[in-house]
Amino acid sequence: MKEAAWTVSNITAGNVDQIQEVINAGVLEPLIHVLRSGDFKSQKEAAWAVTNFTSGGNVQQLAMIVHMGVLGPFCDLLGSKDWRTAVVVMDGLSNILETAEKMGEVDRVALMIEECRGLDKLELLQNHENEQVYQKSLNIIDNYFSEGDGEDLSTVPCQTNGQLDFSITKSVPDGGFSF
Repeated sequence: MKEAAWTVSNITAGNVDQIQEVINAGVLEPLIHVLRSGDFKSQKEAAWAVTNFTSGGNVQQLAMIVHMGVLGPFCDLLGSKDWRTAVVVMDGLSNILETAEKMGEVDRVALMIEECRGLDKLELLQNHENEQVYQKSLNIIDNYFSEGDGEDLSTVPCQTNGQLDFSITKSVPDGGFSF
């Protein structure tokens, strides 16, 4: 499995057309499966494939991989004991968030990352002994998760029957995510 993920990572390091061939061949679903439940060495290669994909893919391609559910298993690797893997994942997340920002969808993608506990893991990485890990996690949080832009209305408590309700409203449409 590791070798297959490595091969995909080499292809996704190519251009938009090569990335499209990976999509056309139906490789994304198995790649996400490897991220979710493969052995660690295979997951690491799959993380490289996803980050390469996010680096060279176009907006539609990135929207597709996000819609297919890559964020959960991708963010899970932020908790890896291998700091290099965490850096690769943070690079991929930065690419996804940067693209989402250009399309006016950064809040939605940031919420998706937060919902799969990615933000919690990024916050923990701010205490990492490796300077590169610390800086990347700090930059992602500062650029995409800072509260300086005003209140997030989806988490403002509402009063119901005289009591505060801290329910988070669903802000991802039923049809899924799209840039």
